[in-house]
Amino acid sequence: MANFVSWNCRGIKNKFSDLKDIINSHQPSIIALQETYLKPEDTISLQHYNLLHKHGIGHRITGGVALLISNSFPSSPLTLNTSLQAIAVQIHTHSLITVCSLYLPPNTPVDQVRLNNLVSQLPEPFIILGDMNGHSPLWGNPNTNTRGLQIEKLLNDHNLCLFK
Repeated sequence: MANFVSWNCRGIKNKFSDLKDIINSHQPSIIALQETYLKPEDTISLQHYNLLHKHGIGHRITGGVALLISNSFPSSPLTLNTSLQAIAVQIHTHSLITVCSLYLPPNTPVDQVRLNNLVSQLPEPFIILGDMNGHSPLWGNPNTNTRGLQIEKLLNDHNLCLFK
């Protein structure tokens, strides 16, 4: 059985011991990371895991997403045609599943078309893990922001389930 962890680490290089603790505690099949702050040439070496990452965009090292995939499960990276901070892989567990790590920065506008385009590129069944900086009562926040409304629309338009 596959299990997943999603973590906005806000810089993975200085949280390496925390990452090892997560692995030792949960032994996840996949770890989806957001705000990795990795450069294109950076790599992370963890025993029994392969790294797939997309660095953040801009002059400073910000954002970025990654997937750490257990060597126990064969996987294939997917090429996504998007400017969003998203990365995806297909993993072979008991069946084939697509896993996407997504980070949407809070002060960067995202139009609904780009979100719909991302979802349309993910082979089903899929799971999107990430930090989308949306607020809504649907996932326990008493307030709703614009991003929260966008995520609600995405869920409704594509008949998606939300796990919190």
